Amino acid sequence: MKTFILLCTIILTSCSSIPYATMLHFSDSKPVDFFNVDPKGILVKVSINSKVNFDPIDSVNLSASIEDKKGLRKLDFPLEVVSMITETAVDGFFSDSPAMDVYILKLAPKALANLEVIQQERVSGLKKRVGLTAGVSFSKGAKKGPNKSNNEVEIDDNTVLSVALKLSKQDDFITLIDNWQIKSEL
Repeated sequence: MKTFILLCTIILTSCSSIPYATMLHFSDSKPVDFFNVDPKGILVKVSINSKVNFDPIDSVNLSASIEDKKGLRKLDFPLEVVSMITETAVDGFFSDSPAMDVYILKLAPKALANLEVIQQERVSGLKKRVGLTAGVSFSKGAKKGPNKSNNEVEIDDNTVLSVALKLSKQDDFITLIDNWQIKSEL
């Protein structure tokens, strides 16, 4: 019976877009837990193939929307680059991995101010709907093929992206997206 449960768990998690370790990490979290995090300690790690001309400030989008009797308001959470390193390509016996640019990002001052607005809205007691949005956009100048200018994003069939989140200095990075293969419509 234990083998059957383990097998079912492995099958279900292998079909999931969220890594199993991430599901376990957040399984007992409550929405209020995210308001107890020090926003200055939040870091985002983005890894992408080095040959992609990728600007994380323009491409990574974090925002929230608040809808109440005053109407709909959108708050952006811009990021700043803390560091960028390039991991060398690895030619392995069983698999190869391309050179990867690894960006460490933190919340910009505007994002910290907007988080304060969200916190004030949360404790105000007024009835409202809050939505959070996170995404990565490659649409700014994305082209396939050899004739591209330096400021265009180069995406091919081997382009992969990983995103991880660190909620405090003591925590490890939590993988949100692991080696997602980017598809281009071009």
